[in-house]
Amino acid sequence: MPIEFRYPWLLLLLLALPLLWLAFRRSLADLAPTQRRVAFAMRATVLGLLIIAIAGPSLSLPVRDVATLFVVDHSASVPESSRAEAAAFVAQSAQTMAEGDQAGVVQFAAKPQVAIGLGKGTPEFSGVDTEAITDAESDLSRALEFAAALLPADAERRIVLMSDGNATRGDATATAARLAEAGIQVDTIPLAVSEDPEVAVREVLLPGRLQEEESFTLRALIRSNVATQAEVRLLQNDFVIGRRQVELQPGENEETFTGLKAESGFATFEVDVVARQDTEVENNVALAGAGVRGAPRLLVLDTNESSIRPFADAMRREGFEVEVRGVNGAPRSLPELQGYDLLLLSDYSAIHFSPAQMELYRVWVENFGGALLMAGGENSFGVGGYFRTPIEQMLPVRMEHDDRQELPTVALLVILDRSGSMGAQVQGQTKMALANQGAVLAMNVLKNRDYYGLYSVDTTVHKTVPLSRITSRKAIEQRIMSVVAGGGGIYVYTSLVDASQALRDINARIKHVILFSDAADAEEKFAGEMSDGTQTGGSALDLASNMADGKITTSVVALGYDRDRDINFLRLLAERGNGRFYLTNNALNLPQIFTTETMKVAQSSLIEEPFFAQPVEPSSLTAGIDWAAAPLLLGYNTTKPKPTARILLATEFGDPLLATWRYGLGQTGVFTSDLKARWASEWLRWPGFAQLWTQTLRGMVRRSDLADFRLATEERDDRLRLTLDAVTPSGSFWNELDLQVVALDPRGRSHETRARQVAPGRYEAELPLSEMPGITMLSIAAPGALERPQLAAHSRNYPAEFLPEPTNTTELQAVAEAGGGRFDPAPDQIFEPATTLMRRPVDLAKWFLMAALLLFPFDILVRRMTWQESKLAAANS
Repeated sequence: MPIEFRYPWLLLLLLALPLLWLAFRRSLADLAPTQRRVAFAMRATVLGLLIIAIAGPSLSLPVRDVATLFVVDHSASVPESSRAEAAAFVAQSAQTMAEGDQAGVVQFAAKPQVAIGLGKGTPEFSGVDTEAITDAESDLSRALEFAAALLPADAERRIVLMSDGNATRGDATATAARLAEAGIQVDTIPLAVSEDPEVAVREVLLPGRLQEEESFTLRALIRSNVATQAEVRLLQNDFVIGRRQVELQPGENEETFTGLKAESGFATFEVDVVARQDTEVENNVALAGAGVRGAPRLLVLDTNESSIRPFADAMRREGFEVEVRGVNGAPRSLPELQGYDLLLLSDYSAIHFSPAQMELYRVWVENFGGALLMAGGENSFGVGGYFRTPIEQMLPVRMEHDDRQELPTVALLVILDRSGSMGAQVQGQTKMALANQGAVLAMNVLKNRDYYGLYSVDTTVHKTVPLSRITSRKAIEQRIMSVVAGGGGIYVYTSLVDASQALRDINARIKHVILFSDAADAEEKFAGEMSDGTQTGGSALDLASNMADGKITTSVVALGYDRDRDINFLRLLAERGNGRFYLTNNALNLPQIFTTETMKVAQSSLIEEPFFAQPVEPSSLTAGIDWAAAPLLLGYNTTKPKPTARILLATEFGDPLLATWRYGLGQTGVFTSDLKARWASEWLRWPGFAQLWTQTLRGMVRRSDLADFRLATEERDDRLRLTLDAVTPSGSFWNELDLQVVALDPRGRSHETRARQVAPGRYEAELPLSEMPGITMLSIAAPGALERPQLAAHSRNYPAEFLPEPTNTTELQAVAEAGGGRFDPAPDQIFEPATTLMRRPVDLAKWFLMAALLLFPFDILVRRMTWQESKLAAANS
């Protein structure tokens, strides 16, 4: 066992030690000859020991101690009985541990965790947690890496992987090979999967692209580990279109549905199975989706469905598929939106949308090539509450008007309920914060010549923003946003008294109060009732009536439900105040409600005067129409065009009437008059009406120009891999495309990336994969090469952990072979010393240093002693 050195070249310094003798011979110290020689030997020895120490000496000794970590699979596919067997195996193996051996237990599913830390001697293994929380993922590779980091360097290191071998992510074989190179042995022990009856829908297969009214075949692959009877249902867009009784056999079963047809747009299909013998329900459903080519599909949203019917009928006669929906019909998911080519908002208020819905529509247009058109009315544009929303962001016009010189001055006073209930959270924000945002938007709708004030009220009135002309908007906004929930309920009577006094002396043509209150906690309906319970004066309803007689109107915004105790009082308060009443149970709608009410009060965006449409910019959308014969329109919503908007038609007053622009991959447009009998009554009978809207809608609806693209998707761990083959219409490869990929996952999160070309006509891209089952919508665009995006979908049904699979002994054998270990060893083999013992380097530097330190005092002592030879020399002299 020779000594090894880390820095052997430092040993060359030992050759310089003889030079010390020259120094000693010329030393002026009075040393006897023998004393000089002993001192030199002592000093040389000390320096030699130091040189050897810094050269890093070590001695390689055999290691007989074994450190073993048992890595036990606790994922959902491993039954409790197998985990109990694993615990018993660990306990039995521990009985063979030698004195210096170490052992511990790691449990894992998607993530590993230490169950029992490494310890010497024979630990107590009866406490292994066989009830650990299971997970719908299984990452063997991550568990091996985690265990390897826990093993000590001064022992024979081993990992015993106990699993069914069905990993849902990671490459355990590659990880085991890396560990073997680092001197860590990996053994594997197979765990039995559940023998309970299990039926799962493995996959639903569709053609990549469907044609409307063209029949196609759908295949459902169903896996079972028993023979059992089952009912298989097929749903299209959430409606059952097929149902059959089947006899499932052990292994793979295929059910085929033929002669299916789909409407144009986007179709989703769901196959679910109810089996007589089954255990897990998570794996009984699988989804698939596909685009359907056909006639353009138009979805019209209008709160009064009957009033838009003449327009809808006219478009149907022109070959459009038109669906009209009312207040609760707005789409809530991207797959639902993908079923339409154009979304028309006709006199439809933003109050009926959640912020998430409006953001969804913006993403649909920008990244998926959708088309959106807004038509006017008393519930649209600014008066519809779209001011500073995602929908206004993507339209070619702004909802505010900067030139309201002829309109009367407005004095608006907002009263906010700041009682304790306003501190409740709604999607990460308090109700109070959302009400504050609404009050800020209301202020921003007004002009600098207007008056604005805000009182926050609980049991007293806090004049947060005294009523005055709007000067510094930023300072006002900061004051409003600083309002926080207090206590008690809102004192309605007292707040209206203060508001009446403030507005009475203001010189404004329009004086208005917006009262915001909790529908279940509006207190002080009568003067003085909150002091001792007696009513000492008039009621808040009488006060609102008196204010209305004095040209001060009151609207009420109530947060709550129809069943709340104060709802009738608040509704009547708005009626007596000659104002409007708004009720919402979703605080996220408050900003839109405040802007809707302020726009209506300010009268700044509705012009009800007859006018003729004026062509502005030549376009295929308006070509071939005799505009000189066009009848009058009776009103419109005023807007301001954005810089790059295309103004195709304008009013006689110069305001936009019909405007469009491209937004991302899609198009949006506005028609600021309406499509109904209120303002467009004469247009509905005009022959040019149908021609205009046929041309406009066909020019805006999305089209897919990537018919020669073939897309394949594959899940790899937590990534979604896309492979795209691009072929030109002539059949040649389509190279050097700048492909931009956008995915919207089932949680509504969007991800973007660029595809890279890997072969002629072939492109690849990777995106994060949502852990949530559902449909991920995909948009693939090539700016500058193609006009519209390729639309596709990837269905993730349930985690692969719920797919019934037998124990994967092939994978476990490969892991053991790559890890230099054994497959399915016996308990008494786990702690056996290796045939060839591992050698462990032992650092000797500290021992050489200690020897040098011990000799150093003797070195000093030798040179300071008076030797006998020195005494004789002194006597002779």
